[in-house]
Amino acid sequence: MKTYKNYLLAGAGLVILALVMLAPTRNAAQIPPTAQLISEGSILAGLAPGALFPFVDATPHKIVKAHVAITDATSACGGPSPAAPANIQVLAGVAGGSLVNMMTAATNTGIGSASQCVFHVTIAPGVGGVPTEVTDIVVVNANASSALTGVNTVTASATVQ
Repeated sequence: MKTYKNYLLAGAGLVILALVMLAPTRNAAQIPPTAQLISEGSILAGLAPGALFPFVDATPHKIVKAHVAITDATSACGGPSPAAPANIQVLAGVAGGSLVNMMTAATNTGIGSASQCVFHVTIAPGVGGVPTEVTDIVVVNANASSALTGVNTVTASATVQ
């Protein structure tokens, strides 16, 4: 009888051990991400003179880094000092607060041809004149008299927390 009880106790212990091992637990690989990647693109054809296009709005979250590329026709594409497009501005910051133009001659590089040039800018809060908090990226048609055309596009990827 004593041996039978020992077998029962050992069997019960193994069942409990098996249940503990099979119980769902949190694995280190299952840690939820703390950041999200946003990727957007748009053709800007028809954006009216002076109009604002709220391209990325992460409110209430914050953009921790972003990369924006715009296309425009320009005769000064490529070469040692490509000119930033005068008719498109890319603003970064907080809507209703501080928004700064990021598409300047100092912050971009142009690649392409005179018929379509791609300009890139990286946005990092608190770096290079960018406000310390960024929740919004806004595209502005800075041309006072003409709408943007099909050659004008914008693409962005942003890490949001």
